[in-house]
Amino acid sequence: MYFVFLLIIQSHCSAKNRTDQFLNLLNDLRLFQLESWELKCNQIRPNSEKEQLLLNAFVWKFSYVSYGIIDDFPVQGVDLFQNDRNALSAVYFILYGDYIMAKDGVDEEAYNHYSNAEKIGEVIQSSLISCEALKRMARFLNNRQHNKLDLYKKIASYKSLAYDSFERDYSELLAIRARSAFEQMPFIYELLEGKQQAELNGNKLIVAHYDKLLGVKYEYYSDYLERESISKNNYKKSITHYNSAILFYKKHLSFAWARKSLMGIYLDKGINYHFQKVLDSAAFYLRLAKDGIKNDNDYHLGLYYHWYADNLKKQGRVDSAYLYRTDEAKFLRDYYKDKIDMSIADLETKYQTVEKEKQILIEQQKALANRNWLIAAVLALLLGSGIAILLQKNTTKKRQLAEQEALLKQQRVDNLLKEQELVSIDAMIAGQEKERQQVANELHDDLGSLMATIKLHFDNVKVSKKDPALKNAQKLLEKAYQKVRGIAHSKNSGVMSDQGLLPAIQRMARTISETNALEVTVADFGMGERMENSLELTLFRMIQELVANAIKHAEATAVDIHLTQHEDNLNIIVADNGKGFEHAQRNDNDTGMGLTNVEKRIEHLEGTFTIDSVLGKGTSILIDIPV
Repeated sequence: MYFVFLLIIQSHCSAKNRTDQFLNLLNDLRLFQLESWELKCNQIRPNSEKEQLLLNAFVWKFSYVSYGIIDDFPVQGVDLFQNDRNALSAVYFILYGDYIMAKDGVDEEAYNHYSNAEKIGEVIQSSLISCEALKRMARFLNNRQHNKLDLYKKIASYKSLAYDSFERDYSELLAIRARSAFEQMPFIYELLEGKQQAELNGNKLIVAHYDKLLGVKYEYYSDYLERESISKNNYKKSITHYNSAILFYKKHLSFAWARKSLMGIYLDKGINYHFQKVLDSAAFYLRLAKDGIKNDNDYHLGLYYHWYADNLKKQGRVDSAYLYRTDEAKFLRDYYKDKIDMSIADLETKYQTVEKEKQILIEQQKALANRNWLIAAVLALLLGSGIAILLQKNTTKKRQLAEQEALLKQQRVDNLLKEQELVSIDAMIAGQEKERQQVANELHDDLGSLMATIKLHFDNVKVSKKDPALKNAQKLLEKAYQKVRGIAHSKNSGVMSDQGLLPAIQRMARTISETNALEVTVADFGMGERMENSLELTLFRMIQELVANAIKHAEATAVDIHLTQHEDNLNIIVADNGKGFEHAQRNDNDTGMGLTNVEKRIEHLEGTFTIDSVLGKGTSILIDIPV
């Protein structure tokens, strides 16, 4: 009996020791004392399936913090720990919530796991577990910014349980961040006092958080702080705080969380220099931030594209800026598409849950149907309220349907008008094409033949061949003949069905360049498969019109044509070195397609048309068309 008692005591002490080991790992994570973390994980000898799953969860956390690896979390532990109300299950729920946040972002499922852990911490009276759960719930609610009251309650609970200087400093930081977010104020004095207290307590990680937040506030509220006489030189103060935070995170570059934080600070610092118009420094730190973005779905990538494009634009590199703007638009389209898909799936899940709960409620109401008259009256009242709500919803739905029907009718009218306008433009282009052919034939067959005959008569004239007047007349006649011949070829160089767009443009460029009056170069990328012939003809005539404008109006000596095809998108740039013009004062040519007709045609092709012209520096036409 004595030995059995000793075995029970020994087993209890061993279990408590293993629990303490897991809690020590959680405490190291709390303080970001991660250098010996992996060694401590290896020293734990799990004695059950649950302990093994919890150990695997800590191994995942170490991999995520160190290397940014999101997968391989032991999700099968949810069912095993679901009904337990002890420290190990609480730690597991905290780590599982961290996994959901790392994988899916701000997700209600993560909040529910944190909430379970917080309740367990309250039952077993563990300040460590309660604080770890509450701080995560507070960060979650702060990111959502849709329930100020709940957020303030969670922060108050967290502050009341803070058991050492680290938790007190961190709870104060969360409180200031929450107030600043909801009240849209910088709270500079409070942040500086909080940072000073964290420095006195030696909490360097929290000091770095304060520096990063102060950098953002000085930058974002720079004008407000100056106007209210709170602070001056705010952009420089922002850089100072950013640099302090950078020094801290650079000491921990072996961990993914530090590299990610450093990337965010570089991005903020680049934006700061951009506002100060120090464009070289801004571009440098924006590129540093880009190097630190490892996930193509990271929202920081969209910020990088936006600010780097703006930086290039301010440097006068408009074409490069345009490419980055295109990258930004594509990223935002994909990023928010994923978010919308996730929201729809989340709403579908919630709808199914509500339907199940509704079915359960109906079954419960059937089971309670034999209760006394009081319950029957209450149910009747509930039923009446439900009918009123349904009637109200039905009325609202009918009104929405009527509004949608009116909108659809307006859209059909708009589409019909656009189709009619498109038919008109197509007819105009067809007429212009016929007229071009006719003019080319008349130039080549009639006027060209006539000038050739005149030249022949000049060659047979019965006067001295050395007469200077005769020589000059022959030279002028030859020049006029070549000019007419060049115009005829230019007007007649269409897009043949066996050629394609690119060869036709290249042939046009060679024909024009041979006149020595204008150098036309063509550069292409990704121009592979043929497009529909009528589309190729339309694009060729638009490019031909733009080159003709450069010849007739711009007084240019060189024209560059760039064609780039990205899968389902065609980008065309026609740039000249002519005299340029004021875009707001441009007057389209009465003959030919004209810039307005080119622009309208591109609009009907669902593309974009951009004019970038500077007086004395030339003109660039940028066209972007889906194909």
